[in-house]
Amino acid sequence: MKLLILGAFFMFSRAAMAAPCCGGNFAIPSLIAGDEKAQFTTSLATSQTDRDVLPNGEWVHRTQGETTQTLKIEAAHIFADRWQANAAIPVLARERAGARSTGLADLQVGLGYEALPDWDYNPYRPKGIVFTSLTVPTGKSSFEAEDTFGLEARGQGFWALGAGLLLTKTIRLWDFNASLEAHRSFEKQVSASGFDGTLSPGWGGTATLGAGFNQNDLRLGMSIAQSYEDPIESRGTVTSDGSLKRFVTASLMASYLVSDEWAVTGSYSDQSWFGSPVNTSLNQSLTVLLQRRWAR
Repeated sequence: MKLLILGAFFMFSRAAMAAPCCGGNFAIPSLIAGDEKAQFTTSLATSQTDRDVLPNGEWVHRTQGETTQTLKIEAAHIFADRWQANAAIPVLARERAGARSTGLADLQVGLGYEALPDWDYNPYRPKGIVFTSLTVPTGKSSFEAEDTFGLEARGQGFWALGAGLLLTKTIRLWDFNASLEAHRSFEKQVSASGFDGTLSPGWGGTATLGAGFNQNDLRLGMSIAQSYEDPIESRGTVTSDGSLKRFVTASLMASYLVSDEWAVTGSYSDQSWFGSPVNTSLNQSLTVLLQRRWAR
């Protein structure tokens, strides 16, 4: 069960860490889906970007690839029976053609409520957590980046509110996870050398499915996440209706339960395997995650 929860946590966390272009994406917050009182997670990801997909769906290979390293710290704590609070702090280092930029990406805080508790066994009913999230734009958007390659863009750059549902279910040695998240980003004024005016984003969301096989202290799993973002309208020195963004992140992962308190996970994620991406960059990522849990 503990490896199931780690697998669910990891695959949803990847939606953020493997996000294209700007080093961050809206995703499910770090949630306690097991019987723990608190959890603390740190992860390090290395991503390579060498392909872009234009708004018309055409794939373009970059002559100069980009490398991104992401250090992410996440924490969650039960504060009232079925209620929990969580937060995530990502730091990014982006590098391309000898240029480099390091700093905070978008912060995220949230609340979760165990709407479908697992108090008694049911062969069909999953455990369910509804959640809300607030994205704080501590990372610049691509419109605000001042450098040649836009490496200063480490986030979406907008305040956003999100909500969603996480479901988990164990059937013998197998576990299954599913989630649906939707968010609304809000308009902002930007004054930068490349753009001066108003940016108007819209809605977005991520749907994720995952499964894993558990044997003793080892879990082998996979997940697939479909992400979507409305076009960002710009009105100012550049006027555009924008283009929607769409991509799919597939992940393979292995988790090992070192003890009742500690677990480690390794993962490979790729955004070029599935789907029909539009208006995005495609990443391949390797991630190592270490998690500490405290029992109730």
